[in-house]
Amino acid sequence: MMNIRTSIFEISPSSSIRPIVLVIDDSSDTLNLLCEGLSSAGYITIPAKNKAEALKCLEFTSPDVILLDATSPGAGGFALGRQIKSIPGRSEIPLLFMIELANNDQIINSFENGGSDYISKPVCIPEVLARLLTRIISRLNTR
Repeated sequence: MMNIRTSIFEISPSSSIRPIVLVIDDSSDTLNLLCEGLSSAGYITIPAKNKAEALKCLEFTSPDVILLDATSPGAGGFALGRQIKSIPGRSEIPLLFMIELANNDQIINSFENGGSDYISKPVCIPEVLARLLTRIISRLNTR
Protein backbone atom coordinates (compact mmCIF):
# COMPACT_ATOMS: atom_id res chain seq x y z
CA MET A 1 0.00 0.00 0.00
CA MET A 2 1.24 3.47 -0.84
CA ASN A 3 2.15 5.88 1.93
CA ILE A 4 0.13 9.11 1.63
CA ARG A 5 3.38 11.04 2.11
CA THR A 6 4.74 9.51 -1.09
CA SER A 7 5.96 12.07 -3.57
CA ILE A 8 4.64 11.99 -7.09
CA PHE A 9 8.10 10.77 -8.19
CA GLU A 10 7.60 7.54 -6.21
CA ILE A 11 4.31 6.71 -7.91
CA SER A 12 5.97 6.38 -11.29
CA PRO A 13 9.72 7.00 -11.02
CA SER A 14 10.39 6.00 -14.62
CA SER A 15 7.69 8.27 -16.00
CA SER A 16 8.58 11.66 -17.38
CA ILE A 17 4.98 12.73 -16.97
CA ARG A 18 4.52 15.11 -14.05
CA PRO A 19 1.07 16.26 -12.92
CA ILE A 20 0.19 19.89 -13.54
CA VAL A 21 -1.41 21.98 -10.78
CA LEU A 22 -2.94 25.39 -11.41
CA VAL A 23 -2.59 27.40 -8.19
CA ILE A 24 -4.84 30.47 -7.90
CA ASP A 25 -4.28 32.83 -4.97
CA ASP A 26 -3.99 36.61 -4.72
CA SER A 27 -1.42 36.33 -1.91
CA SER A 28 2.12 36.22 -3.32
CA ASP A 29 3.36 34.57 -0.12
CA THR A 30 0.84 31.73 -0.31
CA LEU A 31 1.33 31.35 -4.06
CA ASN A 32 5.11 31.10 -3.65
CA LEU A 33 4.85 28.68 -0.72
CA LEU A 34 2.52 26.38 -2.63
CA CYS A 35 4.45 26.49 -5.90
CA GLU A 36 7.78 25.79 -4.18
CA GLY A 37 6.35 22.98 -2.05
CA LEU A 38 4.56 21.32 -4.94
CA SER A 39 7.49 21.70 -7.32
CA SER A 40 9.84 20.04 -4.85
CA ALA A 41 7.40 17.10 -4.65
CA GLY A 42 7.46 16.65 -8.44
CA TYR A 43 4.47 18.66 -9.62
CA ILE A 44 4.53 21.22 -12.39
CA THR A 45 2.88 24.35 -11.02
CA ILE A 46 1.20 27.18 -12.86
CA PRO A 47 0.65 30.22 -10.64
CA ALA A 48 -2.22 32.64 -11.19
CA LYS A 49 -2.85 35.70 -9.01
CA ASN A 50 -6.36 36.45 -10.23
CA LYS A 51 -9.34 35.36 -12.31
CA ALA A 52 -8.00 36.76 -15.59
CA GLU A 53 -4.66 34.93 -15.24
CA ALA A 54 -6.39 31.69 -14.26
CA LEU A 55 -8.82 31.76 -17.19
CA LYS A 56 -5.98 32.60 -19.60
CA CYS A 57 -4.01 29.59 -18.32
CA LEU A 58 -7.03 27.36 -18.84
CA GLU A 59 -7.19 28.41 -22.49
CA PHE A 60 -3.80 26.81 -23.10
CA THR A 61 -3.54 23.95 -20.63
CA SER A 62 -5.66 21.40 -18.87
CA PRO A 63 -4.15 20.97 -15.41
CA ASP A 64 -4.59 17.72 -13.50
CA VAL A 65 -5.78 19.60 -10.39
CA ILE A 66 -6.71 23.20 -9.52
CA LEU A 67 -6.05 24.79 -6.12
CA LEU A 68 -8.22 27.89 -5.70
CA ASP A 69 -8.41 30.40 -2.86
CA ALA A 70 -12.09 30.57 -1.90
CA THR A 71 -11.77 34.18 -0.74
CA SER A 72 -10.09 35.55 -3.87
CA PRO A 73 -11.02 39.20 -4.40
CA GLY A 74 -12.77 40.35 -7.53
CA ALA A 75 -15.02 37.60 -8.85
CA GLY A 76 -14.60 35.57 -5.66
CA GLY A 77 -13.23 32.09 -5.48
CA PHE A 78 -16.56 30.28 -5.45
CA ALA A 79 -17.81 32.17 -8.50
CA LEU A 80 -14.54 31.44 -10.30
CA GLY A 81 -14.88 27.76 -9.37
CA ARG A 82 -18.35 27.65 -10.94
CA GLN A 83 -17.03 29.42 -14.02
CA ILE A 84 -14.13 26.96 -14.39
CA LYS A 85 -16.53 24.01 -14.05
CA SER A 86 -18.64 25.46 -16.89
CA ILE A 87 -15.71 25.57 -19.37
CA PRO A 88 -16.00 22.75 -21.91
CA GLY A 89 -13.21 20.24 -21.39
CA ARG A 90 -12.36 21.59 -17.93
CA SER A 91 -15.34 20.44 -15.87
CA GLU A 92 -13.71 17.14 -14.87
CA ILE A 93 -10.59 18.74 -13.38
CA PRO A 94 -10.58 18.23 -9.60
CA LEU A 95 -10.96 21.57 -7.85
CA LEU A 96 -9.67 22.01 -4.31
CA PHE A 97 -10.75 25.18 -2.54
CA MET A 98 -8.46 26.77 0.03
CA ILE A 99 -10.65 28.03 2.87
CA GLU A 100 -10.35 29.69 6.27
CA LEU A 101 -9.62 27.25 9.06
CA ALA A 102 -12.79 25.64 10.45
CA ASN A 103 -15.20 27.81 8.47
CA ASN A 104 -18.17 25.46 8.01
CA ASP A 105 -19.98 27.80 5.59
CA GLN A 106 -16.94 27.82 3.31
CA ILE A 107 -16.61 24.04 3.56
CA ILE A 108 -20.21 23.61 2.41
CA ASN A 109 -19.79 26.29 -0.28
CA SER A 110 -16.70 24.47 -1.53
CA PHE A 111 -18.70 21.38 -2.38
CA GLU A 112 -21.75 23.31 -3.62
CA ASN A 113 -19.53 25.22 -6.07
CA GLY A 114 -17.81 22.30 -7.76
CA GLY A 115 -15.08 21.51 -5.27
CA SER A 116 -13.74 17.98 -4.99
CA ASP A 117 -12.12 18.72 -1.64
CA TYR A 118 -10.87 21.61 0.47
CA ILE A 119 -7.67 22.66 2.20
CA SER A 120 -7.57 24.84 5.31
CA LYS A 121 -5.59 28.08 5.32
CA PRO A 122 -2.97 28.78 6.38
CA VAL A 123 -1.85 25.94 4.15
CA CYS A 124 0.23 23.05 5.42
CA ILE A 125 2.30 21.64 2.54
CA PRO A 126 2.16 17.99 3.75
CA GLU A 127 -1.64 18.21 3.90
CA VAL A 128 -1.79 19.78 0.44
CA LEU A 129 0.47 17.03 -0.94
CA ALA A 130 -1.66 14.30 0.65
CA ARG A 131 -4.90 15.73 -0.74
CA LEU A 132 -3.39 16.30 -4.19
CA LEU A 133 -1.97 12.81 -4.30
CA THR A 134 -5.37 11.24 -3.66
CA ARG A 135 -6.91 13.35 -6.45
CA ILE A 136 -4.11 12.50 -8.89
CA ILE A 137 -4.34 8.77 -8.16
CA SER A 138 -8.12 8.86 -8.51
CA ARG A 139 -7.83 10.70 -11.81
CA LEU A 140 -5.21 8.26 -13.12
CA ASN A 141 -7.45 5.32 -12.23
CA THR A 142 -10.34 6.72 -14.27
CA ARG A 143 -8.34 7.28 -17.44
